[in-house]
Amino acid sequence: MIKVSVLGGKEFPTKEKMFKWLKENKEAIILERKSESKTKTLTGILGFVDVKNNTVKGIPNMDDDYIYPIISNTNYMDSHKDVHITGSMTKTAKDQNHKVYYLADHQLKMDGIIATPKNVEVILQELKWSELGRNYEGMTEALIFKVKKDEIINDKFKQLIDKGEDLQNSIRMQYLKLTVGFNSEEKEYKEEKAVWDEVYPSIVNKEVADEDGYFFAVKELKLHLEGSAVLFGSNDATPIKITQTEKSPEDIEAEKSLQAKEEAKILNEKFYNNIKI
Repeated sequence: MIKVSVLGGKEFPTKEKMFKWLKENKEAIILERKSESKTKTLTGILGFVDVKNNTVKGIPNMDDDYIYPIISNTNYMDSHKDVHITGSMTKTAKDQNHKVYYLADHQLKMDGIIATPKNVEVILQELKWSELGRNYEGMTEALIFKVKKDEIINDKFKQLIDKGEDLQNSIRMQYLKLTVGFNSEEKEYKEEKAVWDEVYPSIVNKEVADEDGYFFAVKELKLHLEGSAVLFGSNDATPIKITQTEKSPEDIEAEKSLQAKEEAKILNEKFYNNIKI
């Protein structure tokens, strides 16, 4: 039997019967998903960026006075049968910057606050999968919170972070634009097959999509109210910490060039200000 996790869940003896039911109830499923915010805990893509010597490639100006919890990412089929498409979080990352809480366990109450909105910077950063510690080709967009350690007001969370405990995170989100894709050659599913063919190549854990035969392509979502630190996630996506990557010769030369320009600028400023060197 094949079970779907939408509209209360239903089981089917074959994928063909499942496709037929999903097609017939497509509009109702999409409306139901859009109707309320969802909390989605995704193991691995949700952890904390490892800030060792500020050398994690891809995230500029990292500072070990901050924590960088990873709230969500793209191009991965999660346990909700969703694939967040590249660009799906671009608008919300900008709109919700300093407008959302960082909480513990999605507790929308004072005891659950880790950091208040003014201290939660929302970052959307494209990273290599290797920087997330996974052996996947290509890139993913990671939705990351930047929180200064001194502004963390939850003592239990602070103790766990100080001890180096591996925690995960979870997004509270609203679906804004989504559709469904089927892996079927039947003419009646032409629209759904087109979605499948468009999105499938970008999915890194294709074995999950192949087994299920369908997914929901999330073209736009809204970060809603908060993102949370949690103890356990619901599916495997990437390891907890982003790993360091070796710098390319081009990167090294670019850094040397930038450093030389900065040094020259300082020397010029000192000269023109009659400061002895």
